Amino acid sequence: MIRKTSLTLLTLGAVACGHESSEHAAPTETTAGTVTVAAEQLTTVMPVEGTVHAANRAALSTRMMARVSAIPVEVGDKVRAGQTLIRLGTEDIAVNRAKAEAALRAARAARDEAVRQSARMDTLYSMDVVPLVQRDAARLGLTQAESQLALAEATLSEVEAADRYAAIQAPFDGAIAARNINEGDLAAPGMPLMTIEATGAREAVVSVPADVAAHVEVGSLLTVSTGSGLSTGAPVTAVASGADPMTRTVQVRASLPADWPTGVAVTALVPAGTRMGIAIPQRAVVRRGQLTGVRVVTEQGELIRWVRLGRTVATATTGDDTEEPRVEVLSGLQPGERIVP
Repeated sequence: MIRKTSLTLLTLGAVACGHESSEHAAPTETTAGTVTVAAEQLTTVMPVEGTVHAANRAALSTRMMARVSAIPVEVGDKVRAGQTLIRLGTEDIAVNRAKAEAALRAARAARDEAVRQSARMDTLYSMDVVPLVQRDAARLGLTQAESQLALAEATLSEVEAADRYAAIQAPFDGAIAARNINEGDLAAPGMPLMTIEATGAREAVVSVPADVAAHVEVGSLLTVSTGSGLSTGAPVTAVASGADPMTRTVQVRASLPADWPTGVAVTALVPAGTRMGIAIPQRAVVRRGQLTGVRVVTEQGELIRWVRLGRTVATATTGDDTEEPRVEVLSGLQPGERIVP
C-alpha cells in the first residue's frame, strides 16, 4: 500500500493526444456525480532506477594466501555471528608457529642469562673486582636480550593472528548472498571470497541526477516499486553530500521493509519540482484508439472533448479513505469546467 502524502506525485511517461477537438455524446441528463476542474500545485517526479540492498552488507576476504580447505555454508544459508564460513589450509601457519615458539624459548633463556650476568657484574664492580667497561657490557647484553625477546613475542603474535584469519567467520547474523570461491581454490589477500547480508532492514539505493537531488532531503518520501508489483512509501535515510564526477548523479538511500528481496531492480519516484496544473481522475478518461478525452458537462448535456494528457498523478484520497490515481491534463480543459468521472 503506497503511503499517503500531501503532495501530488507525478510520473513521467506522458500519454499525448494527437489533436484537440470536441465530439457530442448522446444527450444525457447531467448527473450529480461530477467533478469541477481546478488548477492546483503539482509536484513532478522523475522515475529513477535502483537496486534493493541490505542495510548491512559485508564482502569477506582474508589477509593471507592459502588454499581453501572447506566451505561449510552455501548461498542462501542463514548464519549466526561468529560462525565459520570458510576454512583455509594452515600447514604453513603450523610451521611458522613452531619456529616462532622455538625462537621465543631461546630469547627467554638468553634474557634470563643476561639478567644473571648483569647482576654478577654489578656485584663485582661494587667490590672493585671488574672494570666499569665490563659492567657496562653486561648491561648492554641484557638490553639486547630483552629486545630479542620482544621481537620473538611479536613474531608469535603475528603467527597467531594469521591463524585466526585462517577461519573466516560471519561478522553478524544474516544470510549468504554470494560465494566467489570453491574448495581447493587459492585465496589471496584482498580477494572477495563471500558476501553476507544482515537480516532486517532493506534499502533502495538509487543514483539521482544532481539537479533533481537538490529537491531530496533526509525524511522525504519516495514511492518505490518493483516489477513484481511490490510498492511502498520509502523515507529517505541518506543523501550523498556530493555527486559522482563520472555520472553526475547523487546516491540516495531510502528505507524499505525487511521482507523485500535484495538485488532486485526498483523504480523510485523522486520529486523534481512543483508547478501549477490540472489533474483529473484516471477513470474519467475516455479512450478511442489513440485519442483520449473526457465527458464535459455543458448546457446541452454531456459531450466528449478530446484532450492531451500528461503525467500520471498519484494520488487523491477519496471519501472512503482510499487512494485514486489521477492524470495531468496538458490541454483541452479549463479550470471551472465540470467533467463526469
